[in-house]
Amino acid sequence: MSDDSTKNDEESLFLSEMRGVTPLKPDNKIKIKKKPKRPPQQRIEESASFTIDDVFSDAEMVDDCPEILSFARSGLQHNVLKKLRQGKFPVEHMLDLHGLTVQEASAELLGFLGECEAAGVRHAIIIHGKGFRSREKPVIKPMVNRWLKSVDKVLAFHSAQARDGGNGAVYVLLKKASTVDS
Repeated sequence: MSDDSTKNDEESLFLSEMRGVTPLKPDNKIKIKKKPKRPPQQRIEESASFTIDDVFSDAEMVDDCPEILSFARSGLQHNVLKKLRQGKFPVEHMLDLHGLTVQEASAELLGFLGECEAAGVRHAIIIHGKGFRSREKPVIKPMVNRWLKSVDKVLAFHSAQARDGGNGAVYVLLKKASTVDS
């Protein structure tokens, strides 16, 4: 028997044995959904339960910022917070604030939170950077820490795992969108 016919026999035997078998999906990768289509600005403003004036004021800059950002509203289950810290929730939406000014970052974050609310996003990641390009200390990172704590729709956030940006990003857990129209 020739080598070619042996290879063909082995291959056909293998394929016949594997018929109907579905390959396992690797679950060690983040599944990032495409950015949802941005709803008209009017709908974001109507549905948003936060305002730019009181939440995103940059009148006072936060001086001290911890290396690891972490926040949770009371009443959240310990295992939910643990999964958030470990990055085990699938990231549904992402925002990158690298290189933006405080004013630009606040506007982007407000729009992003409106998009998340309109699209029913529960798990997001915000990349704020580590502040290496800032002159003295990080600027956007402490502001993101402050802004997210001020938004009622944010249930919790925690600095990301190294694979997702480490201390230069935060996982964000958002409230479920209300289904009842008032």
